[in-house]
Amino acid sequence: MKIDNLLTDEAVLAELGRRFAEARLAANLTQADLANAAGVSKRTVERLEAGDGAQLVAVIRYLRALKGSDGLDRLVPESPRNPLDLLDHRAKGARVRARPNRSAAAPSSWTWGDET
Repeated sequence: MKIDNLLTDEAVLAELGRRFAEARLAANLTQADLANAAGVSKRTVERLEAGDGAQLVAVIRYLRALKGSDGLDRLVPESPRNPLDLLDHRAKGARVRARPNRSAAAPSSWTWGDET
């Protein structure tokens, strides 16, 4: 089943739970094995696979134990940066070189040496 905006929250959780269970079984792990590898309780694994709510950290640990946490990057992709924003940001943070104050009187003790 494709997860999209038309599904209810419960349907999305159920589908994710089914996929979690499939991934665990494909890795040839029991719920207890996965719970141990993920550092969560077996009950947490059971809740995830049943489509019950769980803390996000439990989902991350579950996926990490299955070597699937790299997929989290696709969950909420980074927004592409606008090159113009980068230029604007650079201009705001750019350091300006201090220029000597040319209006101040220069010391009169300096000479070219050919004034004789």
